[in-house]
Amino acid sequence: MRGLFAFILLLVTASAHAADAVKLELSADDRMVYSKTAFEVVSGQKVTLIFKNTGTKGEKSMKHNVVLLKPGNTIVSFAVKCLAAAETGYVPVDKESKEKMVGHVKLLGGGQTGTLTFTAGEPGGYLFFCSSPGHFDKMQGRITVKAK
Repeated sequence: MRGLFAFILLLVTASAHAADAVKLELSADDRMVYSKTAFEVVSGQKVTLIFKNTGTKGEKSMKHNVVLLKPGNTIVSFAVKCLAAAETGYVPVDKESKEKMVGHVKLLGGGQTGTLTFTAGEPGGYLFFCSSPGHFDKMQGRITVKAK
């Protein structure tokens, strides 16, 4: 009986930990649109955002990325900084900019995949966008973090 109880407890614990982690899948191709523009996660959840550029021309495809901002930041004001960061893949690396981001997936050509792993922060709206020049106005979305 004790063995059965321990097994059930192990299953419940494993299920609870599996529910803590979530994978979000996002893609884009040469049409300059993301496959999804909205996701929901729970505060404290471990999140893995898997981003794939599905363009068919390989390295010659239009390059895309994902920049995820913390709440309170706007895409337009941050995108201006991105334009000045060509040498770092259109993602600024100064301290002030890093503090405004949760993170990013680097620029990817067709057929390439990248990931961004983070723990969902405080409840709120976390905006994401492509920082490749001229893309942010069409390629943007929101990850909504809900309270536990």
